[in-house]
Amino acid sequence: MAPVQRVDVYLPNFSSMVTEPLSAARPDLELVVHDEPDQLIAAMGDIEVLYAFRAPRDHWAAATKLRMLQVGAAGVDSILPAPDLPDAVHVCNAPNIHRPQMQEFVLAMLLGLSRDIPGMVRRQDQREWRLFAPVVLHGKRLVVVGAGAIGTDIAELARGIGMRVDGVNRSGRPVDGFDTVVPIDRAGEVLDGADAVVVVVPLTEETKGLIGAAEIGRLRRGALLVDVSRGGIVSLDAVADALEAGQLRAAAIDVFETEPLPDDSRWWNVPGLLVTPHVAGFTVDFVARATEIMVANLADLEAGRTPGTAIDRSKGY
Repeated sequence: MAPVQRVDVYLPNFSSMVTEPLSAARPDLELVVHDEPDQLIAAMGDIEVLYAFRAPRDHWAAATKLRMLQVGAAGVDSILPAPDLPDAVHVCNAPNIHRPQMQEFVLAMLLGLSRDIPGMVRRQDQREWRLFAPVVLHGKRLVVVGAGAIGTDIAELARGIGMRVDGVNRSGRPVDGFDTVVPIDRAGEVLDGADAVVVVVPLTEETKGLIGAAEIGRLRRGALLVDVSRGGIVSLDAVADALEAGQLRAAAIDVFETEPLPDDSRWWNVPGLLVTPHVAGFTVDFVARATEIMVANLADLEAGRTPGTAIDRSKGY
């Protein structure tokens, strides 16, 4: 297999964080940086390997030389579905790069919401001294929708503070660390009466709109919800309605269908809703670690092997 000579990089605002470690690891590569979508689209016909978090859709037919498309994160919904992307192109992700920061973030949100830390910050700003009764998570039941590697990490921490944890995954296969695991089409069985739910599944055709008013309505009244999946899996309208009605005590949402969240979005001002800017899986060394994964995938590609983190495009992960 011919060696890779050029890598195109499309990571607006993050390009230098990638090019420096990539150049150090592979000084033989020509790195071509695109900061604007029009630049990337114009270069499609010359791209052999592309490194991107997101890329303009519906322009892949022109990418006749493309061999590998590396996404610098675990989720590939920013690229797929892409029916015009040639079947021979390897689409690769950066699996497990969100561990252990995702589990820490989720635990922080559960503890922060149960203890009403957002409310205490607001009251401190207003110099208001007011006693309140926090929720204790010990002895409560958590449902993790997405009982994969990260979901299992979350379950381990939750069990460490005395919670019971049930899970939902695609197949319903048992997973160590969960009291019960059910398939997606039977999620209601474990959502019934749950005290908290964490959503951490990839965005696929199967998971779009997975958590709506009906699912939230099955939780115990006053439950907590944390969404660190992708925008479009949890209905934010249903979350807002449930917060207003008291069905949810509080919710933390880290992912939105439109990001960055527009200044005039209603979600900034929903009482009980904590908005975080898609940082659950981010760390100071995130991009450098993702680049290490890409370097390994390049070596596989050049050796004629399937890259180690190539995803199953039919499943979307």
